[in-house]
Amino acid sequence: MIVGRIGFSGELGYELLVPAADVPGLRHRLLHVGAGDGLRECSWAAADSLRIESGYVLFDREVDGRANPRELGLERLVSDRRVFEVKKELVGLEILDEQAPATLPAANVTSECFSPTLGKTIALGFAHSGPGSLVRLADGRTARVATLPFYDPERRRPRAAPL
Repeated sequence: MIVGRIGFSGELGYELLVPAADVPGLRHRLLHVGAGDGLRECSWAAADSLRIESGYVLFDREVDGRANPRELGLERLVSDRRVFEVKKELVGLEILDEQAPATLPAANVTSECFSPTLGKTIALGFAHSGPGSLVRLADGRTARVATLPFYDPERRRPRAAPL
């Protein structure tokens, strides 16, 4: 087994890499041992909602070769000091339950989920509008541009202690 900690969701957690044949037995054993402490399974959607709430980008969603590091908010990770032109910006989007007027500026959703923490549908996407602005999504819905991260920007939410 390889134990990793990539921080995909923005939370303190660990990934276990095991041969596929060992997964059912390991899953059963972990759930049995952890049941008394409230351990339970969750879906990919749970991890994805944490990622989106944290404003973390995902390859093949936000990072797809069509946006540069500055547009993705990742310029700090570029070793040289190249200047990147900003044609669009990765933003948070709060999805509203209403049709958008055609006059609103467009935004492109890359990742979307219902956030149990916030009690609403949120998304990551690209827009030319600042926080608080209303935008029109490709499917005709209205969204409000939000500042990223959506939740816990100062990382004050209690986290589990490392193993």
